[in-house]
Amino acid sequence: MDIKRASVTVFGAANTDMVGFPDDRLVFNDSNKGVIKLLPGGVGRNIAENLARLGQRVSLVSAFGEDFFRRFLYDHAKELGIRMDESIIVPGASSAVFSAVLNRNNDLAVAIADMQIYDKLSPTAFQKDFPSVEAADYVVLETNFPASVLDYLVNRFPEKRWVLDTVSGDKAKRAQSIFGQLFVLKTNLLEAEVLTGISARESRYEDMVKYFLDEGVRNVFITLGKEGVIYGNREQIHYLPPVPAKVLNTIGAGDAFLSGVIFGFIQDFPLDKIAQSGLISAGLTVQSERVVSDEIAPEVILEKLKDHAH
Repeated sequence: MDIKRASVTVFGAANTDMVGFPDDRLVFNDSNKGVIKLLPGGVGRNIAENLARLGQRVSLVSAFGEDFFRRFLYDHAKELGIRMDESIIVPGASSAVFSAVLNRNNDLAVAIADMQIYDKLSPTAFQKDFPSVEAADYVVLETNFPASVLDYLVNRFPEKRWVLDTVSGDKAKRAQSIFGQLFVLKTNLLEAEVLTGISARESRYEDMVKYFLDEGVRNVFITLGKEGVIYGNREQIHYLPPVPAKVLNTIGAGDAFLSGVIFGFIQDFPLDKIAQSGLISAGLTVQSERVVSDEIAPEVILEKLKDHAH
């Protein structure tokens, strides 16, 4: 099967993850021997990398200070073929950094997320030309950007196929005013509970999907963690279990899921196969120590889809 390619522009966070790995048991209030790694991260950036690995033409629009971290992320994006030339430079600001210390089991012990640069963004920063958006088949948003920016972008380019990742329960509320213009909404169970007011403990997952459809969203995907995904549109609502995987790291799984879903739409898959593509992408990611798996590739997704069809 030939891989179909599309143009996708992603608006969202691009962070440098500074992660400390101790050699032994972590001792607080003391210096610990270990290794510190600089890794590219951020929801928007992760989605962009996954899509690039899936063979798509990708532009990423994020916000940066004039510092080392911007150069680090630009260089990494260039290696992947991701365009960054429409990103915003914020004078006097620092690029976003996520600093974390893990324990010897590679679980998070403590972290500080410096994301202030995104909170400083306003619609005026986006009052310029975006050729990649004009040419895009899909435009992805995520809620690290303020509500005013999300509203401005969707209203400026109302004819586009808008895709949204809600990121977190608190930040998800920033997108409520644009639900009616979304082609795809990807959210998780906690975020869906916050947005709909429907209790997840009552397992009313279908009611959650219907809530978003009634708000005008055309295609809804609610990820349920180790339980899989419930998804639907006006014609159908279905559930799929997760892809079996040995879990090493869950960070980035949601970003990979959404990327797999977009890939499925680009390939003109039916909705159940689109959801399965998302689950396969997430399954590959949780088996990797990185937030984006090196195994993500169109051929891998297609081969695993064949396996699940049997």
